[in-house]
Amino acid sequence: MNPLIGMLASQLGGPVVQQISQQIGADNGTTKSAVGMALPMLLSAMGNHAATPDGADAINQATQQHDGSILDNLMGFVGNAGAANMGSALLGQVLGGGSQNTIASNIGQQTGMDNGTVTQLLGMLAPIVIAAIGKFSQQSGTDPSSMAQTLGGASGDNDLIGMATKMLDADGDGNPINDLGNIIGKLF
Repeated sequence: MNPLIGMLASQLGGPVVQQISQQIGADNGTTKSAVGMALPMLLSAMGNHAATPDGADAINQATQQHDGSILDNLMGFVGNAGAANMGSALLGQVLGGGSQNTIASNIGQQTGMDNGTVTQLLGMLAPIVIAAIGKFSQQSGTDPSSMAQTLGGASGDNDLIGMATKMLDADGDGNPINDLGNIIGKLF
């Protein structure tokens, strides 16, 4: 497992997800699923944004402002009623364009959560993700010019969905559905 994903997974254990569930008014199982979907999506979107000089600079500034200290008292942070609002402002800075709406819509469709609830969740997760990136960057000595590589590696090849997609996408066109049809056709 990628160290950044591992850091986030260890921070977002049972009690933290339960507290987030209470704050956003969703059940624990749905929140856990949504968090599991949101983390790689956020990291991927941040990686795309960090691939530009302005995006890398914006993420570097965010990591300097959010140095990882909230990870020391994560329950206190997620228990704060204003946590989602703080993160909403941060999302625009670290994601760039309309990625937030796309991510919220995708998670909402998969979990049944309404977009407002997913947006609150993303607002709570953004400072946690930035804090983890800041802490990871400090530990690994990463600078803004390599931030895109760090984020891309965190969300790409190391997750099961990414590996499964690559295995099923025989022609490498990014669409495994057409290749899955060919695989099934060969079985019969």
